[in-house]
Order: sequence, then structure tokens, then C-alpha cells
Amino acid sequence: MELKIHVPEVKINLDPHKMEDAFSMLIVSQIHRGLLRFDSQGNIAADLAEKWTESKDKLKYKFQLRKRTFSNGKPVTSKNVQMSFARLFHLEAGIAADVDYIKGATEFQKTKDISKLGIKPISDTEIEFELSQPSALFLKHIAVVDCAILPIENFDSELDLSATGAFSGPFKVVSITENKIFNLEKWRSDELDSAAPPERVKIFMTNDDSLKLAASGETDSLDREPVSAAKISELQKLGWGAVPSEITSETFVILNPANVPLEARRTLFSLTDANKIVELIGDKSFKAAFGLIPIGFSGVLAENDVASLKKESQGTYKGPKVSFKLDFEASSEAEKKSAEHLQKLWSSPKIEVVLNPLSKSDKLQRMFSKKSEAVIGRKGVDYPDGFSVLTYFKGKYSANYFHVNDPKIDEAIAESLREFNQAKRDEDYKKIQIEILKHFTNIPLFFGSQASGLWSKKVKSVPSHPMGFHTMQLETIEMRAQ
Repeated sequence: MELKIHVPEVKINLDPHKMEDAFSMLIVSQIHRGLLRFDSQGNIAADLAEKWTESKDKLKYKFQLRKRTFSNGKPVTSKNVQMSFARLFHLEAGIAADVDYIKGATEFQKTKDISKLGIKPISDTEIEFELSQPSALFLKHIAVVDCAILPIENFDSELDLSATGAFSGPFKVVSITENKIFNLEKWRSDELDSAAPPERVKIFMTNDDSLKLAASGETDSLDREPVSAAKISELQKLGWGAVPSEITSETFVILNPANVPLEARRTLFSLTDANKIVELIGDKSFKAAFGLIPIGFSGVLAENDVASLKKESQGTYKGPKVSFKLDFEASSEAEKKSAEHLQKLWSSPKIEVVLNPLSKSDKLQRMFSKKSEAVIGRKGVDYPDGFSVLTYFKGKYSANYFHVNDPKIDEAIAESLREFNQAKRDEDYKKIQIEILKHFTNIPLFFGSQASGLWSKKVKSVPSHPMGFHTMQLETIEMRAQ
């Protein structure tokens, strides 16, 4: 009953408050859990909290914790909850940008005085959250694994993420081999357990050919991999099957203002035609992107929504000559085709584009550290709402690697949470995206992925996971009897 999953050789961070990449999130989602969670359909479900109530003005929420322990046997308490959320703000974690409407969050970040934060234990098993404003997304926000409850009693604590550490998820770390192989073991039952969940999970890092790994039985998942029809047929003969997988990922270009001046960015934005890029790639799984929020979520921008922005930015660049490297993932055919097309499209006597193919890990490192001059990046969603994309553009948080720092945008993002009418909030989201695009540091290309959704014959069933491989909770997978 062991499930083997391979990931690229990237830097894994098992701290839910510090992780930045999808591969870290995949592991973190198994070993750490929050008050709430999402089921496979994207609905909110109870997790470490068994029930909750909200005040009529939607400013106060009380959560009753389950009688649950960490993997070291110590109970999960309301003090752990308080300090875990305080740690989010102390570290200025990415998710802190989403939940900074919790009362006193800004003051706590400045003073580190926990009494200023609107999160108060009522008893060992009951805790109250107070908000500075009503938020239509509060329950969704605290259901993401970034808001995991940790075995800490001080907000400045570091975590023991080794096999001797304590974990709140249904899996625990039993060993880490040279930071390349992560061995997990199921240690408790879970409300959403399948009929036969994996007893052990081996997640290992490798840059070896994934199809060879599948054929030799070294991996049980090609879920996130692009696989040709011919290869799918071969794998099906070996008992492999596919399930509905990621549809929300976006591919875009990030332009660094330190290397590409505003007028040049305007020109590059106006020249780029997402429809032509999708046509060039020739894969029906991709849809042209005109905004930042994926198709199927609230607040999607259509082509006509950005037509005036395109028109305003049209014209030939006449400034000083600009030369920049365009980073992209060498192993991705879609990124390679996009980069080559953009190089031809953008190059002129005044603009020089140098292609810079990189490994996935090198590209991610440059993108997250904002060292890329220009980069073709990808971004999924963390929870089922368009807001999960917009908060990455808030200026004061380190997780914003999009080179947008605009107080007016920050305020508009905060204001949109006060709107409980979905249709009106959709319009707010559209306006925010337009304001972000006006900085011309981000050029949307396409939505979707070539993820195959393939799993080996050891796996009997896998729930659909439209938000992506990284959001899966492995106890919901049903294994075949071995």
C-alpha cells in the first residue's frame, strides 16, 4: 500500500508558512492541516475544527476543536491555533496578505504584542477570531494549508520538520534521505479517508525521464506530466488510468522594471497576442489568457475587457536600446514555443531578446528571487476563488514576485473582500486586474496545463483535482489491495 510519487529536483520547504512552490505544497498538505479544508469539489469542510459559529455582523467566528493530537501525542489546542496565525504575520507569509483583515494584524506585525491580535483562546478547545471588517472569503482563506496549525506555543518558534517533529496531518515524516527522498507514513484516520488510503508515501526528487520511471514501476503518478496519446496507450496496457486533473494554471511573462523600462514594456504588451500563442502551441488543453484569474473562477477578463489597454499601449518603442534575457523552462515544449515566438515578435533594432533556457528548479529560483530580467512563469490557484490570485500582487509581501507595488491596488483588493454579492465582487476583481496590467510587468499568455492525470494500476481511484496536483490530499486516494 505504498504510493510512490516523483517531483523535480527543487528546493523543498516543509514549513507551511514559508513554502513558495507547488511541490513543497504537495508534501505539506499531507503532514500539516488547518482548522478547515477543501474537499475534492472545492467545498469547505471541517478539519481540526469540528464546528464553528459566526456573529450576525460577520466580525466574530468561534471554532470548536476536535479532540485531536499531533503525531507526538500532544493535543492540538487553541493556543497552538493562536500562535500559528500570529506566526503567519510575524513571518509576513504569503497567506498573511490574504487574511490581514483579522483585527490587529497590522499592529501585531509592528509591535509583536500578541494581545493586539484579534485571535483569542476561550478554552483549550475553543478559539475566537475577530475581524476588522467582514470578509466574504474568511472561511476559504483559513481552509488553505498555508494556515496550518503547528505544534508551537510561541509565534517566533522554528519547526522541527524531521522525523522527530510533530505533525497535524494524517501523514507524518518518518525519514528524509539527503533531502531527496521524503518517506511519509499514515499515522491516524481522517474524516475524508478513502476505503483504502495509502499506508506509506514515498516522494522523491529526480530529473530522470518520467515515462521510464513509470514503465519500470518506480513512480505511481504522471498526474502533472504532459504525455502523448501514443504513450498513454502504452501505459494503459500496463494498467494505468487517468482522472480529471489541473485546469486552472496560468502561464504568463513577468518583465522586471529594473531591466525593461515602462515604454518598452508597453510595446511588448501591445505586440503580444495570446490567441496566436495558443494556436502556435496547438494543444486544445490551453485557452488564451487576457487577465490573471483562471477561466471558471470569479472575475475572468475577456479579450474585449483589455482591448482599450492594448490600444493605449500600441506604438513602436523609441527609447534607448534595451537588451534582456527571457528565462523559460527548457523541458516544457509549451514554454519553449512561446519563448521562441516572443523573441521573433519582440526583437527590433531597439529591443534585443536573448533566450535563456533553464531547468525547472533554476527558473523557479530566479523567478521567486526576482532575479529574472524577463521570465515565462506559471501560477496555479491556492483556493477556489479568483481572489487567491490577486493577493499575490499586494505590494508589501515578499511572495509578490510580479514587480507590482501600488497602494491603490492594495486598497482595492482589501475593499473587494467587503463585498458579499458575488456579481459585484466579480466586477471588483476585473477592475483590479486592469489596474495591475497597467503596470505592464505581467503579460498573460494562456490558461490550462498538459497534465495527463495518469496513475498506476496500484491506484484504484483518485478524486478530481481541478486546482492541481499540489492541492491533493493523498488519504482520499483509494489503493488496490496488493
